[in-house]
Amino acid sequence: MSATETRERVLRSARRLFGERGYASVTIREVAGVAGVSPAMVMKIAGSKEQLHALARPAEPAPLLPDTPLEGMGELLVRRMLTRRDEEAAEPWLRALYLFPQAPDRETALADFRQRFLGRFPSEGEDRRHVEQLACLMIGLAAGVRTFGLLEGADDEGLEDAVVREYGALVQAVLDRLDVPRGTGADGGTAVGKGP
Repeated sequence: MSATETRERVLRSARRLFGERGYASVTIREVAGVAGVSPAMVMKIAGSKEQLHALARPAEPAPLLPDTPLEGMGELLVRRMLTRRDEEAAEPWLRALYLFPQAPDRETALADFRQRFLGRFPSEGEDRRHVEQLACLMIGLAAGVRTFGLLEGADDEGLEDAVVREYGALVQAVLDRLDVPRGTGADGGTAVGKGP
């Protein structure tokens, strides 16, 4: 493997780990293990953990457009998550799971999570329960496909489409319970929250 390939492998591994678990939870030794190189090689490439983080800063996935309609959003959310997995991109739902326990102020962290991930959806009355069910479904899928490697099937060509269709239907069933006008985004198209 060339020096360029080694560097790219280290940065890709670091990007995924930092993106999923945050800076504090990732070690140089872990990055080296995932990349298949020695910790000394990681240090040679980056110089320090801080520099490695700067070089491998995880890119945030593009948020859904604010006026994305609820109809069909279940499959869209699931497909986006599986695509991020396949591309080894950062998974914000999984990162939220890891970062929340580390937060010094859990109440503020929960409010930030709700705004960042669920801000496009209504949050009053029964809708709040439905939106939290949506979060549970998405966090569970993120943990399953990223942490446990579930629902991967290199030998099963139709697996991803089946997961999108079937798990997407579960997500859609929750979205369909929200009290919003059909054919619009979760708030009629005016949301500014980033969404999932």
